[in-house]
Amino acid sequence: MKTFSVVTAPADVFYVVQSMGLIGEQQHSVSSVLYETRIQAEAELTRLRAGKADLSYSIWRSTSYVEPHQWLYPVVLADGSIVSLNRRSQQTPVPH
Repeated sequence: MKTFSVVTAPADVFYVVQSMGLIGEQQHSVSSVLYETRIQAEAELTRLRAGKADLSYSIWRSTSYVEPHQWLYPVVLADGSIVSLNRRSQQTPVPH
């Protein structure tokens, strides 16, 4: 029998942003999914820079002040599981 636990999104997330344009007039676009840890975002940053070294990328952090924490996009947790778009929580089986 499987039991379920509620997995909620973390309060802080990290993501890779691409910056374009001149200083003072820069435009930014998100270039990755949201990650629970900075280490995950750094791995994605390394992958993106290897593919397009001429572009400017950086890691940004955001914090949710809503309880329970909600994000408009999926969040990849440290264990590789994903908190879905439903903005609430997702039930995942807990192994016994």
